[in-house]
Amino acid sequence: KERGGGGGRRRPDKESEEAKREKYFYFRINADLKSATKEGTASNFIYDELTFLDPRNRKDSKFYIVDPNQERGINCRFGMRGVTAANHFDMSRNTIALFGGERRYVLASPSQCDRMALYKQGHPSVRHSSLDWSNPVEWDEHPEFKGALVNEVVLHAGDVLYLPTNWFHYIVNLSLNYQCNARSGITHETAHFVRDCGFSFKGD
Repeated sequence: KERGGGGGRRRPDKESEEAKREKYFYFRINADLKSATKEGTASNFIYDELTFLDPRNRKDSKFYIVDPNQERGINCRFGMRGVTAANHFDMSRNTIALFGGERRYVLASPSQCDRMALYKQGHPSVRHSSLDWSNPVEWDEHPEFKGALVNEVVLHAGDVLYLPTNWFHYIVNLSLNYQCNARSGITHETAHFVRDCGFSFKGD
């Protein structure tokens, strides 16, 4: 919350859009192996710095990048406190490393798929929940969501989170933070949950 000119508290959602743009931000950089071979590029810098996510460096990365042939680049995100990522699942292994700040992850097994109120296949936001998890008013529109089983973890600088294929995750920035993640192949042990929810699984 911000203090107004009169000393009272003013909610951020009452601020002008211009003020919000000045005070809140989210920034993303995507790096890929092809560009990483070119000196001076952002990809070159990121892969050189994060050797534990570089599939070419198996000595450092074999624990984090399980299938180097299926590596899909490194994505780095920078954001302020309060920035969120809507609940969704990814059809691949995901390794997430936090380098500064704190991030809250609310997680759910793929077995909870039918309780996640997901957009249907073909929707632009496919694989994402159709309700705002932070707004209890919307929960009443999807009573099945109230029965979902979830757990949570707060990542601090230096923590690494492994997300198996198809696991749901809703993210809240608890402070100014930055993190990078990389994906490496898929596993199939939870594919039946995804199919039962009406989604085609890779390899079908």
